[in-house]
Amino acid sequence: MLLILYLDMTLFFATIIIKFIINNYTDNKNNQMKSNNKTTRRNFLKHTAVTATAITATAAISVSCIKQQKHLSTEPNKMPIKHRCKITVLRKELYSDLQEQYLADPKSGKCPYFHEGQEFIVENEDFFRMLNGKFCSEAWDCISRYVYTALQGGSIMRGWTNDEKVMITCCNDGTRPVIFKLERIDE
Repeated sequence: MLLILYLDMTLFFATIIIKFIINNYTDNKNNQMKSNNKTTRRNFLKHTAVTATAITATAAISVSCIKQQKHLSTEPNKMPIKHRCKITVLRKELYSDLQEQYLADPKSGKCPYFHEGQEFIVENEDFFRMLNGKFCSEAWDCISRYVYTALQGGSIMRGWTNDEKVMITCCNDGTRPVIFKLERIDE
């Protein structure tokens, strides 16, 4: 749809300019029949050159806009991100009293998915694929908005942590939460 708009805009301006020149040339020719024919031709050539330049410029702008639109539409998940996010597993907590009281398996223990000290580096492509299955979907659901903020170069926790590029967060498992450290890495 945007392509049609740019082409319509180019044709519209070209038509207006050509009509103006033709009308101007005809008026000048009728009014200046007595004057030198070379002057009329010179004016016509000047107007034609201006028209050609205007049409070329409009077409160049349209082509540039179309190329930008094609670039955006062919790579919808590719954003111009110049940041990465490092996720570090700080701790794996266990509330055995809550597990014994509320879980069907009271001895389920700590989260088996992560281990302390484990690190993940998230880039744009990884974000949209949830680290290609290398990350727990429940934990990803809890932290992905902060990871996305870091990938966009935003402040993860301005005013809350002593470094706005760092955040301490956790998954939503109430009996065995995993504590994560998120860090924005600026390139």
